[in-house]
Amino acid sequence: MMTSTNVTQFNMPGQYECSFHAMNTWIEVKFQAAENEAENLILLAKNWFETVEQCFSRFRANSELCYLNRSAGETCMVSDPMLEVLQLAELYRIKTDHIFEPFVLQALKEAGYCESFELLNIDRLDSSQFRDCHTQTYPFIALDVKMKSVRLPAGLHLDLGGIVKSWAVKRFASYIRNKRFVEKGLLNAGGDLLAWSSDEEKIHQWSIGIEDPWNPKKELGVISRNEMAVATSSTLGRQWTNSQGAQHHLIDPRTMRPSTSDTVQCTVIGQDPIECEIWSKTICILGREEGTKLLLARAPGYEALVFTEDCQSHFYGKSDLWKTVDIDEYHITI
Repeated sequence: MMTSTNVTQFNMPGQYECSFHAMNTWIEVKFQAAENEAENLILLAKNWFETVEQCFSRFRANSELCYLNRSAGETCMVSDPMLEVLQLAELYRIKTDHIFEPFVLQALKEAGYCESFELLNIDRLDSSQFRDCHTQTYPFIALDVKMKSVRLPAGLHLDLGGIVKSWAVKRFASYIRNKRFVEKGLLNAGGDLLAWSSDEEKIHQWSIGIEDPWNPKKELGVISRNEMAVATSSTLGRQWTNSQGAQHHLIDPRTMRPSTSDTVQCTVIGQDPIECEIWSKTICILGREEGTKLLLARAPGYEALVFTEDCQSHFYGKSDLWKTVDIDEYHITI
């Protein structure tokens, strides 16, 4: 599987790492801890991401998400994790002017994304199955925080894959930092990444390689920092072809079809992996100019590296963090 952020790190004593498949992607965990804690932390990581997948997977019929979708129109009690993610989904629907839209499950299925990607039958869909969609704003999810209940609008179904991986990374990192006192660590869930270090001298920083979207084996450069969140979204990685032509998994809610903007990949860096994930997808859907304009207005302090279909790269931000990355055009913000 192609991931667009490759991880390297400085060698230090007491560092441990593991990788495993969960949530339809590869999870990478690296941390520095006492030897007697390492095995427990790795087991915790595996259990956590498995638990998240069991709750939020649209490919597991017995998941909580599938239960909610089957019960659309009815009031359902939900778990704390589901309630938290749905609250975040509503927040980012507003923040992105509804470009982040969780009610895209039917559109994904109509595009042919009907099962886990590695099992996908790329010839499944006939063009007659596409609906004629017009720009619309879907109703809000009815959330009762005190009762821990949710009612989805009848006839609409959720896909939360666009937010859950980054949420899972953030929540697990917070736990092992604050409860297990892990002072240096990195979590990477298919390109949704969070890294931290308490090294005040900044000698042993994390280094993140930025991948060339047209040559996955090549890095355009490396960015280094003690603490950062990074997320990359792309229309190139999960692609398939059907009678409608080339398809991908980033749905434009204005058409309910795979997006057709000028942006093929976007990497966003900042403090919060959820914010990075949401904005990287938003820029891919809206396109370079409109997407970065919204990012700079709604998420100050976040920076974006945008790759367009004409094989050009554009940087939006103000830090010198990217000076080691091969970029065609800089758009420096004040």
